[in-house]
Amino acid sequence: MTTIQPGKRTGSVTIPRSKSHEHRLLVADFLAGDYSRLAPAEDDSEDIIATKRCLEALKGDGQLAILDCGESGSTRRFLAPVAAALGKSVTFLTRGRLSERPQLDYSELKSGLHELAGDISSQFVTGLLFALPLLDGDSQIRFTTPLESRGYVDMTLRVLSGAGIYVAIRDDGFDVPGGQKYIAQPDAKVELDWSGAAFWYAMNSMGSLVMFEKPDAHSSQPDRAIVELAPRIASAWKGENVDVSVSGCPDLFPALAVLAGASAGVTRFSGTRRLKLKESDRVSAMADVLKRFGVDTEVEEDSFLVRGSGGKFDGGEFHSYDDHRIAMAIAVGATIADGSVAIDNAECAAKSYPGFFDEFARLRNI
Repeated sequence: MTTIQPGKRTGSVTIPRSKSHEHRLLVADFLAGDYSRLAPAEDDSEDIIATKRCLEALKGDGQLAILDCGESGSTRRFLAPVAAALGKSVTFLTRGRLSERPQLDYSELKSGLHELAGDISSQFVTGLLFALPLLDGDSQIRFTTPLESRGYVDMTLRVLSGAGIYVAIRDDGFDVPGGQKYIAQPDAKVELDWSGAAFWYAMNSMGSLVMFEKPDAHSSQPDRAIVELAPRIASAWKGENVDVSVSGCPDLFPALAVLAGASAGVTRFSGTRRLKLKESDRVSAMADVLKRFGVDTEVEEDSFLVRGSGGKFDGGEFHSYDDHRIAMAIAVGATIADGSVAIDNAECAAKSYPGFFDEFARLRNI
């Protein structure tokens, strides 16, 4: 158990590298034949270690490979079509809830028309966008419903453009010419992580004063929306009711839910359906976390209602659900608790932010 004493905090922290951006640069450079990014780096998150491990396994000349994806959904979903396009026969090893999360079958990946529902995980779209340029024929990706997680796909398109890959953007999808060659982009730096920064933004909105380098405001990372959404939810501290959609930035939900719980108003989160398929069922997990903090919630099919407690939480013991974002959200809530907060398996934060709890421990009480 990791125990956090109550109290708002001040000090400086370091924001981690964006694993969303780094996954994409790793795959693009690998396909260009540049393996320099595969070397271990300081503060690699567990998901990035998984992608590096799997790309190393794909480097060999043989047609068979075992890819240990750990709990990384991006690794599994990006590399399934990429391996197929490279003519590799692979066995995927997974841990945690990843084996339960939806997957697509790419045992025979062919050029041509690929139809996807727009509310599918953007990771599937990204995987196809990486793989289809490697095939001989031209391909089309078409969405049968509007694409929801557009920001993550835009990030992929930026990385592909930097790698010399052309993709034509249409209103209903993408046209992807085949037979293209990737070029390395060794000077491309991994962006700082907006999803990691979101927890400090939430803490600051609840009265802490944590300083950090702001990630790129022009990034394609959808979680840059924290800059807009945190102040909107903070307005509920005045007793106002707020509606917030997280369909395009689902990773912000745990931090924003804690912020909403600390308000004096009511916050309704919409677009929560896919949150049930993350490292935990994040809707149920945050309902439990907020209940332990003394906050009333209401769960619906695609929405989550939070009736704020007015700025004070209960302390106690909390379950992280082995979910990195749940563990970090609990730590944020601990800053306004009336007693100590104990979190089981807080170490799971290493999936995306290995240094989070070390950074937190170095902060000073206000």
